[in-house]
Amino acid sequence: MKTASQNKKLPKGFKIDPNLADRYANEPLFVKKAEKANATLRAVGVPKGW
Repeated sequence: MKTASQNKKLPKGFKIDPNLADRYANEPLFVKKAEKANATLRAVGVPKGW
């Protein structure tokens, strides 16, 4: 399974372990953090500089 992150060129000395990519492909990482950030953006709004 290829993802968009695997298509990007990595800095020299870095590599993607395919075992880890397959292991975490369908896991929802940082769900609570993303929900909190979205709730904050809905309540406060996007900063004017954006």
